[in-house]
Amino acid sequence: MACATRPLGGSKLPIFRRERPPAEAARWLDRDERVTAWAELAAGGVAMATVRGLWLPAEGARSGRLAWHLIAKASWQPPVLHLIEAVEGAELAGARVLAERPVRTLRLRTPRDLPRQVRDRVNRSVRYTQYHELAPAGGVRVVARRVAGQDGLAWQLRFDAGTDAEDPLLREQATRLLAAAQTVLAPPV
Repeated sequence: MACATRPLGGSKLPIFRRERPPAEAARWLDRDERVTAWAELAAGGVAMATVRGLWLPAEGARSGRLAWHLIAKASWQPPVLHLIEAVEGAELAGARVLAERPVRTLRLRTPRDLPRQVRDRVNRSVRYTQYHELAPAGGVRVVARRVAGQDGLAWQLRFDAGTDAEDPLLREQATRLLAAAQTVLAPPV
């Protein structure tokens, strides 16, 4: 952060200014979207955190935003930020079945506060998470996430890799586990 001083009654008090991301990077933001943290990437460009998600450079002419509720995992091992994005698939009993994409690795040249913001925002979006083994094999994670700008919770099911999410027996078990989780979080009547 840059620091300047301002005279006040003969003394000088520090004034802290937040560094802003380059205007070129911020041009993709929605009008009411505010950058809460950003970092310069070693490969060029910037990554920016906002209330709605994490903006990352894309291969094309436009950057893309990953919504916080679709970042399944994030870890920081300086100078590298690892992200696993989830893609929403079919609906099952009111929940979205998610599939995880391969790990996306971001080497940060100047991390600033971005790794902490990513961890905090991803963690704050999770309201409920519980892993369950399924019979005869496999497992599913039942997750309830807050979605920026929406009331209520978004329910998600993440089946283990190799678990057949189309198997009727496994789907029935996942549906029961989801209903039990929704009961736990249901507001009292």
